[in-house]
Amino acid sequence: MPTAAGSGPSRRAILAAVPLVGAGASVLLASAGCTGSDPVAPTPTANPADVAAAAAAHQREAELLTAYDAAISRHPGLATTLRTIRAHHADHASDLAALGLPGVGASATSATSATSAASATSAASATSAAAATAPTTSTGDPVPNTAAPADTSETQAATLTTLAALEGTTAAAHRAGCLTASTGLAGLLASLCAAESAHAELIGKAQPTVAR
Repeated sequence: MPTAAGSGPSRRAILAAVPLVGAGASVLLASAGCTGSDPVAPTPTANPADVAAAAAAHQREAELLTAYDAAISRHPGLATTLRTIRAHHADHASDLAALGLPGVGASATSATSATSAASATSAASATSAAAATAPTTSTGDPVPNTAAPADTSETQAATLTTLAALEGTTAAAHRAGCLTASTGLAGLLASLCAAESAHAELIGKAQPTVAR
């Protein structure tokens, strides 16, 4: 079906090619755009449906980045695995921003980065202030903070379950976005759907190891 982005497969063909979560997660990661992709240049006049679909997809990727940052901070033992997947989501957000669609371009990415940096600075300041005023025992040692959950195999498994579910819902939302997007954007959303499906499976496979 010819489009402004050139000839390409129909959305039905693209959707049929999107795999469900199943065996072969490593193959999915290799084919899902996790190692980088080339976003299709937008048409001179942005399609409103594409703008809405790309903006929603970018927001979902930003939410995943926030979720992974929190998980990495909470569970240092999972950091190596989670940082690898987080890097994929950073690439996904960059690919969507590179389309140059209104609200999903460099300005939106910069604003998101500035907000994250400001949040990190505020969190660091709050942590320093809390440390300065933290209650101590009679021996002068700080009172243990029991508000945050301990970094145990049980809490790690719970975090992985949450991340896997988030990956699954994000994959489904990306797939749904293909239905309203033009062929060029639909292809990118389909690749992101495949990547998130693979992430969900990989995280699920990591849970038995953590629970040991």
